[in-house]
Amino acid sequence: MIRQILGGTLVLAAAAAIGLAPAKADPQDVTVGFVLPLSGGSATIGNQTKLGAQVAAEQINAAGGIASLGGAKLKLIFADSQSKPDIGASETERLIQRENVALLVGAYNSAVTFPASEVAERYKTPWIVTGAVKDEITERGFKYVFRPNNKATYDAREQLDAIDLLKKETGKGPSSIGLFYEGTDWGRSHAANIKKFAKERGYTISLDESFPPNQVDFTAQMLKIRAAKPEALIVVAYTPDHLLFTRQYFENKINIPYGIHSVGGGSEDPSFYKAVPQKAVDYLFVQEDWQIDRLKTDTDPRVVDANTRFKAQAGYDINSYGAQGISNIYLIKDVLERSASADREKIRDALAATDITSGMPLIVGYQRIKFDEQGQNTFAHGVISENIGGERRTIWPSANRAPDTKPVWPVPDWSAR
Repeated sequence: MIRQILGGTLVLAAAAAIGLAPAKADPQDVTVGFVLPLSGGSATIGNQTKLGAQVAAEQINAAGGIASLGGAKLKLIFADSQSKPDIGASETERLIQRENVALLVGAYNSAVTFPASEVAERYKTPWIVTGAVKDEITERGFKYVFRPNNKATYDAREQLDAIDLLKKETGKGPSSIGLFYEGTDWGRSHAANIKKFAKERGYTISLDESFPPNQVDFTAQMLKIRAAKPEALIVVAYTPDHLLFTRQYFENKINIPYGIHSVGGGSEDPSFYKAVPQKAVDYLFVQEDWQIDRLKTDTDPRVVDANTRFKAQAGYDINSYGAQGISNIYLIKDVLERSASADREKIRDALAATDITSGMPLIVGYQRIKFDEQGQNTFAHGVISENIGGERRTIWPSANRAPDTKPVWPVPDWSAR
């Protein structure tokens, strides 16, 4: 027998000499990096996304992992952006360079996602957007950035589509709309889209008021809202600011005939509803990234199991951010099964070829995930809910509305509540 000593081949040669097959190597984990706000003002949302991702990874790993990679397991590594663009960008570079992740997911805040995904593009590392809606994220000609969820244009269009639907159903509706929004990338992007659609549909903008994040008092802004008398008010705010706005709006009892219309953010956060009186959010309209009332009827055993796992740790049912985390991981499983590789280029190519029409990647409520040449899922959509009788009930699109859901439109004056 020829003695071989290079690269550990001695053992293999000896095994071959006595007729033994070499032992099969264990499949290596596929490392997925997440950049999320795990501390700071958006921490609750970031941690909900994290928990959803962990639940989905547990399910996938327990079911045998990635079949095309010999049963490789998903290993998730989380980095805290603190909702700060510079930290998000530096953490992205760390995950790519030091942790050698196969791909990245992030970063909820548009102001963080925009520069952080640019870092990923520079290093040719696939980035799956979660939560962030700034239009320009997928309008830069990038080849490694993919967004399954709505962009800001879609969110704005859905809010006005819901107002138009209720107007058509009842013959009543606003002619003027107010805008109250946080002054970062997300808020400015959404306000610009609302103004564009409002002009096309014949609405006037009676209030256009932005504010810097992390306010301690909205008294001056409440006076402006009261003076402007918007017939409907669109609000764009993360959890801390949405809490403050809602409390002061409730204290001031400002009558807005066709209600407050929130574009998600803080109003999709369960901690928001725990921190304000129920009366403060009665008749609140929310552009949701997840159909909040679907768990009442969904019998898919994987959804039921995911909700059980999520609730055991969070203390409440899956919400939009938890659902996005679950969807992100199941999308990654689909991509890895098709790429049959943890190579970044092959993953990028598989992402670009994605066309999913069923299964857990669609848990958030889309009917399809298919990316255009810019990396945007053009089939993404949300729903609009109204808080009726202490429950967020889907009212738009009408096809998603339960038979026993009756929108309240216009909303009652404070004196009649």
